[in-house]
Amino acid sequence: MRTLSPLLILACLISAAPSPPSDFPGRVVGVSDGDTVTVLTGAKQQVRVRLWGIDAPESGQDFGQRAKQAASDLAFGRQVTVKVHTTDRYGRTVAEIILPDGRSLNRELVRSGWAWWYRQYAPADRELASLEAEAKAAKRGLWSGPNPVAPWEWRRGGEAVVGSGVIGNKNSRIYHTPNCRSVARMKEVNRVAFGSAVEAEGKGYRKAGDCK
Repeated sequence: MRTLSPLLILACLISAAPSPPSDFPGRVVGVSDGDTVTVLTGAKQQVRVRLWGIDAPESGQDFGQRAKQAASDLAFGRQVTVKVHTTDRYGRTVAEIILPDGRSLNRELVRSGWAWWYRQYAPADRELASLEAEAKAAKRGLWSGPNPVAPWEWRRGGEAVVGSGVIGNKNSRIYHTPNCRSVARMKEVNRVAFGSAVEAEGKGYRKAGDCK
């Protein structure tokens, strides 16, 4: 009796296995933050979804709670379509969520100023780039602050900041350079940007003690 080779058996199993759906319907039953929601499928399975192409402020970051509320206002309790892109290293489904009226939750959050275009993961998406530029110009949402810190920078402890990287605190009259970790904890409303440390000191600011 001739036996099948292990490789042939494996190939048959792979071809017989169902491929993951590119999209599926469900209802949003949870909002963790501005870019992560939980969707309940028709099979009563809860799927944690990370919104593709965008990055919202972290929960402990300025505007984090307002971004979460914006996502909730748009999607919580609604029937949506989940358009799957991939699965991330945390096991979350990375997807674009389409709202009942056909709008994209991902894009609406960027349009309204509650999320950044995530350039690293959606570099070719010119619509997201345009929506971010539009929100920034109109000072919507988080762009109403003087120097918004992107979540990927905040997660690194504020090591990367915009412009020269010299940020002053209007209340304490202390300035921070890019290597000051405490800058990430500064509230957006208190931030003021300087072209250099010399400019900051010329305006009466002193350097933070945790700066190298």
